[in-house]
Amino acid sequence: TSHYGEVRAKAQQAFLGCLQMYPYSHLDLLPSILTYLKDDPSISHDQFKGALYVLLGTRTCCLANNSDYRVIRQLWPTLLQAGHSEKPSIQQLIEDVTDRIHRNYESVAVESEISEACVDLAKAVLASKKPAPTCSPTTEELGGAVKDLERRNQATLDIYHDLINTLMDLLESGKLRWRFVQISIGMLTLQIRRDTPLPPRVVAMFSRALTDETITVRKMAIGAVVAILKQQKREHKKKEIQPFKEGGCQPPPQGSLVPLGERDDNRWLQYDSTNLPKTQDQWENTTFVDKTHWGFYTWPKPMLTYAPAEEQPPLGRKREDMSEGEAIIFDHFTNKEFVDKLIGFLSLEDRKGRDKFSNRRFNMFKGLFRNYDDSLLPLFKPHMERLAADTQEFSQRCLAEIVAGLIRGAKHWTFDKQEKLYTFLLPLLKTVMANASVETIGDWAQSMSSAVENRDPRKIHWLLEALMEDCGNESGGSFLYSSRLYVLQSALNQQEWRVPELLNRLLTHLEPHLPHVYKNVRDRLGSVLTNIFMYELPGEIAMPTRSPQRGKFLQGLLPKLAILETLDLERNGNGTDSNENGKADEPMEVQDHAQDGPLGEKDEKKEAIQLIKTVMKWMISGLARMYHGVFPELYQLLPLIMPLESTEKDDELQKDAQVCLACVAQAYLSPDIIPIAIQAVKQVAFGGLWRARLSILTFLQVLVFCNLFLVQSNKSVVADIRKLLLKLLQDEQLEVREMAGTTLSGFLQCGLIALDKELQVHFNKLCRTKLPKRKTLTDAAVQEALVQRHAGVLGLSACVLSYPYDVPDWMPQLLLELGDHLNDPQPIAGTVKKTLSDFRRTHHDNWQEHKQRFTEDQLCMLTDLLVSPSYYA
Repeated sequence: TSHYGEVRAKAQQAFLGCLQMYPYSHLDLLPSILTYLKDDPSISHDQFKGALYVLLGTRTCCLANNSDYRVIRQLWPTLLQAGHSEKPSIQQLIEDVTDRIHRNYESVAVESEISEACVDLAKAVLASKKPAPTCSPTTEELGGAVKDLERRNQATLDIYHDLINTLMDLLESGKLRWRFVQISIGMLTLQIRRDTPLPPRVVAMFSRALTDETITVRKMAIGAVVAILKQQKREHKKKEIQPFKEGGCQPPPQGSLVPLGERDDNRWLQYDSTNLPKTQDQWENTTFVDKTHWGFYTWPKPMLTYAPAEEQPPLGRKREDMSEGEAIIFDHFTNKEFVDKLIGFLSLEDRKGRDKFSNRRFNMFKGLFRNYDDSLLPLFKPHMERLAADTQEFSQRCLAEIVAGLIRGAKHWTFDKQEKLYTFLLPLLKTVMANASVETIGDWAQSMSSAVENRDPRKIHWLLEALMEDCGNESGGSFLYSSRLYVLQSALNQQEWRVPELLNRLLTHLEPHLPHVYKNVRDRLGSVLTNIFMYELPGEIAMPTRSPQRGKFLQGLLPKLAILETLDLERNGNGTDSNENGKADEPMEVQDHAQDGPLGEKDEKKEAIQLIKTVMKWMISGLARMYHGVFPELYQLLPLIMPLESTEKDDELQKDAQVCLACVAQAYLSPDIIPIAIQAVKQVAFGGLWRARLSILTFLQVLVFCNLFLVQSNKSVVADIRKLLLKLLQDEQLEVREMAGTTLSGFLQCGLIALDKELQVHFNKLCRTKLPKRKTLTDAAVQEALVQRHAGVLGLSACVLSYPYDVPDWMPQLLLELGDHLNDPQPIAGTVKKTLSDFRRTHHDNWQEHKQRFTEDQLCMLTDLLVSPSYYA
């Protein structure tokens, strides 16, 4: 607390070192430190600042976030009553201390408990002979220890309640400045515990704070009320069931595992529209399982589900049957004026353009309707109807949070209350979807996802059927249709493998709409298709699914896409941009309007283009979200998509094709799929479009490098790749030959293709192909010879470039052989010059070492090749 800042800093450093050296010394030193925080005119700014620095400490030693209740009981109230200072440095220090408390505070147990099993283990250790115990506690000592533990637990609990009451006294005194009011509320939120109920006065304070004028206080109050409602949640009785008996199956032999996926023993968990609980008796006789993952992999042991309703805590309680804390919250939320004010605040805009669906508010409404049944609903219904009719973004978001919390909170409601709830909700949701906008649809998708998460689909069949029915409504334009799909997708995505019937029905509905004219609908259709086919897993790891299957789906699409095989040929032939008459083809870009009347030839092409766009969106989305690698049926589409990458008349089509091919190339392949992928690559490589052959080489590079070790282990695949590259090195199109050389160089460098004597002999033979005189270079025979000679040069170039930082024994002679072709016609001469230039660039740094591999004659000849002749020589 010295007047000099440097002295204070050195002293604080030494003081904190002592605190770390001597544990628990802070209990004796803390009162002296807190003396300088009191609101006393005799305490100077320097003393005040020094005390705050000591409390702030360092990351490894900080008194402010100490979790010992003996420290908290002294520190927090003193900090709230600290003296006022106008100095910005002191105000910033107070901010830092309180921020450290809120960010790093860790809850510790109020009551410690030593289990009987722990005591038995300790006794077993003492009973061992190796090593022999030096002492053994007597029965009286054990009994005294138990009493001492109870005494300490009670003392800690008393300190905890004293701290809560002190903070509340300071808060209610009206003497705290506004900033310290918020700090005190934040401190109280940190003391909400699962094992110790909050005093009723604190519950009342947080309930009142929900409608405070300050937004920061309201946000803290919402979080606190969520925790309090969780604290007040009543335990529901559970019973053990036999899942195999429920499914009418025999359990597997002892010690054996059930196979992964959909089986006869878990089929009873799946959604079946012919066997839904639509009456009271059916509802009570249905065994609901809310955890979606149960049963797919295996069954939990024991398998527990909720007991019948008559064995559960009573719903619809009267106020006198509630605890004091529950009654306080009930009184607030049955007060019309309070609810009106709360909804008014929740439907206000907070951060313009950045507000999102709030999980904290959703959890508050979920807790309210879970703890208090439908007794609170009458006051909320008028507000929900008003918000549904309001198209404002913040009003719709508030309603989405209420609806999600209401559906989740109704988990244990009786059948008649559930039926009444959905009778009210479903018309409301139809109104909402009719008023959907770009700003609100994301909130409603999140709302439906949160509403049905961890819920048995049979328990919410009213909602799922309504969403399915609404999806068939195509009125309102493309945006509303894609919005309905988005909301339905969010709901079905949470149900995963348990709704195969709904997925099949949805796919049947979507198939006619796949070639939709509007991009936003096509994008959504691609995403929905990913969810539909996500649960078809490979047969070697999972049982067959009842969900839609990709193979059957693609077989129905391929005939519709067959017209794409001729599309590029008609558009730009063998790489040109005009048709046979020399006129440019009409643009391929799809116009965003529907065609009237029967489809003509051009309309069929447009429909095929729209369909392939949707399919590519599905592939892009699916490869990022699937639970396994690429499915083999996908490669049937590769020959259709590859030519689309080079189109220049439809930017969307070109971009989708590029992204799709990049995703497919980078995907993980299982060993059995690699031959299928290479076969599809060969089909494209031997096709008629040179741009497709060019693109497939880039695709092949990425595919091989992303699955290098698996490809290397398959010798037949490596042989196919070698044959393919040697074939494309002699392609009639220059760009294809050059890319084949680049690809070969990469594969030689990574060791996929062995650089053996046979390969070099093959390239040397091609290099020696004789060229006729220059005047006949336009003849077909001469062009063929030129291509073969160029292929040999490209092959030798690939061999050289595959060793960018080394000079093998064979390289000097090969470089000289390349130099012999410097005077050949283009593009051979250009390839040789580029190869020699690249060799010089990559070997320049270690040339003094590399040139030792050359003889004097070779070095002289190489110098002549690499160094341009001087004009003055």
